[in-house]
Amino acid sequence: MTTQPAPVKAAAPATAKCLFQNDTVWQPLNGDGGDGVKKTNQMLKERLGSFMLAQNLLVLFGSGASVSVGGPSMSALWDDAAESQKAVFEKICGYVNHPKDTKDIEKLLSRCQGALAFANPNADAITKFIEAVEDIIRDRCRKIDTWEKDKGKKQSLAEVIAPHSVLLSRVVPRRQDLPRTRIFTTNYDLCLELSAKQRRMSILDGFDLISPRTFDGRWFDYDFVRRGSREGAPDYLESVFHLYKLHGSVDWERSSDGIIRNPETKRPYLIYPRDEKFALSFEQPFLEMMARFQMALREKDTALLLIGFGFNDQHLNQPIYHALATNPSFKLLVVDRSPEAKFGDGKAWETLGRLQKAGAPLDVVQMDFKEFPNALPTYSDARANNTQEKAAQLLKVLSERK
Repeated sequence: MTTQPAPVKAAAPATAKCLFQNDTVWQPLNGDGGDGVKKTNQMLKERLGSFMLAQNLLVLFGSGASVSVGGPSMSALWDDAAESQKAVFEKICGYVNHPKDTKDIEKLLSRCQGALAFANPNADAITKFIEAVEDIIRDRCRKIDTWEKDKGKKQSLAEVIAPHSVLLSRVVPRRQDLPRTRIFTTNYDLCLELSAKQRRMSILDGFDLISPRTFDGRWFDYDFVRRGSREGAPDYLESVFHLYKLHGSVDWERSSDGIIRNPETKRPYLIYPRDEKFALSFEQPFLEMMARFQMALREKDTALLLIGFGFNDQHLNQPIYHALATNPSFKLLVVDRSPEAKFGDGKAWETLGRLQKAGAPLDVVQMDFKEFPNALPTYSDARANNTQEKAAQLLKVLSERK
């Protein structure tokens, strides 16, 4: 019989907390903790600095990042579907045997899709309902300027994308001899693209540069180089990153020529929230994106930053768990609004909790995405702090030896 690890002990309530590798107690980052809080903040600063210095820096955005800045949650999409389709909503739930009190838009769409696989007398109504809900998802993810910070409080576009913009300013600029930062996202919206434009950054996203821009995975192997009169080592353009949209984008469109970029498309090419998303992830261009993600996790000295990722996608969970178990130079940092409460829910978060307790290279930060980017150092700051720390350690050793 296998012995289950002891449950993680919860610390006193605090807005922001940390659970470091091998620890069993959540440490508060704010409040009246005195020296204890200062020590935790200093430790987090050191961990983040070390994280930023990894040779291969990866970031994975989940839906929680968009929800944090006003984007639609799954429950909000359910409410929107129920309101806009109120004339048929209860009937559709009845047709596919989905309890109307179970507010799970992914399960409802999965049941609808499953019902169409068989001869169904209500197929037309179900098909129209699926199309209507997909239109809601498309519009909510596309119209970023309508997102609300709080109920009834509108935001400007700059306010919505501010956390994404700050985070890009931290993780993208790095030494020229290091690989480009690779950012993966399951979100359909354009927060990252708009933030990059605001910061005057360039993106390698797998699409060529000829209009209409068409997907070709070879573009992930190219780079931007500044041509000059001098010969010698290539002069790589600053502030360039790779972007992999694992579930599609609101400006992708499927055409006879392949996947193209079309900001005005009525039918964006997306993996919608339903059970078949696992199977769809093995079609192009999603297969290319997933292959790149899996390969990146196997590389030496790799750090993966997870932001607002709910561990609801098994095709993404398993490569992460595998990297924790098999890549000795891999480290993981999870940032979420409420991981402490989720660690005991009996699902993927419980697996993550067991891995952390067993000593996996995993730190967890309980913090809202809007606050986290400001806590993250730039590469140059992390490098400077690391040099100072090494110098201080050397002086201490020399003084003790004397």
